Amino acid sequence: MPKNLEVYEQSLRNQCKDAQKLDPETLGWLLLVHDKKVEYFKEERKMHFGAFSLVAILLFLTLPESLAGGPFSFYYALLDGLFFILLVPYVFYYAWYENRLRRLEEYYFRILEALENK
Repeated sequence: MPKNLEVYEQSLRNQCKDAQKLDPETLGWLLLVHDKKVEYFKEERKMHFGAFSLVAILLFLTLPESLAGGPFSFYYALLDGLFFILLVPYVFYYAWYENRLRRLEEYYFRILEALENK
């Protein structure tokens, strides 16, 4: 995880732990900023899912050509290898992104709950 994301998450974790102690104005500001951050991550998730889907679709569209044994099957097999090499790490990266977004949404609801209790 990049260093600035670790710092952000650590700060957020600390603020959410003590969210009940913060005044409503600070909680409102924190909720607004965090809402924008969650919104940004959701948009990023859509982009990454689109790229992941595109690579998967291209892999399965070119796979029959590489297995058919035609004159260009070697080149299709190379292309399929490239798509597969891209697809495997993307599965793990997308899973990391999804888990991170869920954690951020959990913090969002903690802040919202603390604000509602004020």
